Amino acid sequence: MSTHWLILELRLLTRDRGAWMVLALFAAALTYGLWNGSRVAKQQRETAIELSRDATEFHRQLRKALEQQHAIDPRAVAGRGETAVLPPAPLPLLAIGQSDLSPNYENVVLWRLALPGDDRAELENPSHLLAGRFDLAFVLVWLYPLCLLALLYDLLAGDREAGTFRLGLSQGASAGHWLAHRALARALPVLTLASLATLATGLAAGWGGFARLWIALAMVLTYGLFWVLLAGGVNAVARSAAGATAALATAWVLLVLIAPTLLNVIVESLYPTPSRPELIAAARRASGEAEQRGGDLLNSFYREHPELAPPGQQADLAAQQLTVQEEVGRAIEPVRQLFDQQLARQQATVSRWRFLSPAMTMQEALTDLAGTGYWRYRAFREQVQEFKQSVSDFYAPRIHRREPLTLADYDRLPRFAVREERATAWLGRTGAGWIGMLALTGLIGVWTQRQLRPRQIAA
Repeated sequence: MSTHWLILELRLLTRDRGAWMVLALFAAALTYGLWNGSRVAKQQRETAIELSRDATEFHRQLRKALEQQHAIDPRAVAGRGETAVLPPAPLPLLAIGQSDLSPNYENVVLWRLALPGDDRAELENPSHLLAGRFDLAFVLVWLYPLCLLALLYDLLAGDREAGTFRLGLSQGASAGHWLAHRALARALPVLTLASLATLATGLAAGWGGFARLWIALAMVLTYGLFWVLLAGGVNAVARSAAGATAALATAWVLLVLIAPTLLNVIVESLYPTPSRPELIAAARRASGEAEQRGGDLLNSFYREHPELAPPGQQADLAAQQLTVQEEVGRAIEPVRQLFDQQLARQQATVSRWRFLSPAMTMQEALTDLAGTGYWRYRAFREQVQEFKQSVSDFYAPRIHRREPLTLADYDRLPRFAVREERATAWLGRTGAGWIGMLALTGLIGVWTQRQLRPRQIAA
């Protein structure tokens, strides 16, 4: 009997033109999200390959020059710089995340170490960056529940109005079985499309990518189950299909639109970050002041570091520029630290309160699993700062002492290599998000089951 109900509901669904339209629109949105994500991922992958190829060629030519000339002025090598590149994300098709806002590479030049780093060569419309890109994560967080609700808004309320629900109960069917089979039949196509699209993001992933992929699939199915159970509970208490539709639409607006926006406003009000123009203005002020007293700064530097003083204490323009840059770095460091601290507080607050909305939990988890979220880019920025210090420690003493680079120095040249975070880090964050969403889904399921008791249904 149960299988017969399920097959009957699937047959009725195939004859519903509205259902076919919803499924077609959802499939088109998923396809476009995957295509858009693949386009951005291809562009970033090609950029990373090109930068790596240029760096390899530069080091090959540098070694050849050192073998032929035996010595090279370190100022020439330091002026060219070394590019720090963040490798492509493990699952870039899953979510674009911060990859369109934060640069995936930075050219580290000795003479510009104190300046804010942002080497994005491409131009972007600020309004497009503010709105974000249409990727798979957008479809799964925003449109996925809408498509489910479009097929599930009338699971029970319409049958109750038409009298078919009482007729089904008179045939020995329980309210729970009636609702479960209808919900399963109508939600199955949407859940299948969402699962296939999620699995498609991992076609080219390695083992680490597959581990992220299966967690992403669990998140997608749990997120869908939440909305299915919510639709069932609302249908159990609603007296009409119109009432159920209004209640579910209100729930979607509250959980997907209002809650994330409200939390974002509160977080930015509690922990405002200094603007980038403020950081640039501070750097320019510090640079102007330092250049005016560049000679005094250099003499003070050599008094503190006599081992770096050139013969005869006759410093050149490069040494003075390095000293000015060090002073600029000290001047703007408080602004930079305040920005990083406020941003970290914002992210910690969002991570703490994300469970108020399954949409926030889903968005955070998808970007984290894709490798395009806050934590991976924060680690990249911190490693770039460490690399800048390594570049300064290697070149600055040689420039002050006017020591040339030799072939013996080649293997000691600072080179950037990304250290990816341990799997336990992102597993802990996404696992906590999945458990939180599963707990919220369980609460909705318990509430729905209580509403399906015979006395509640009869009322």
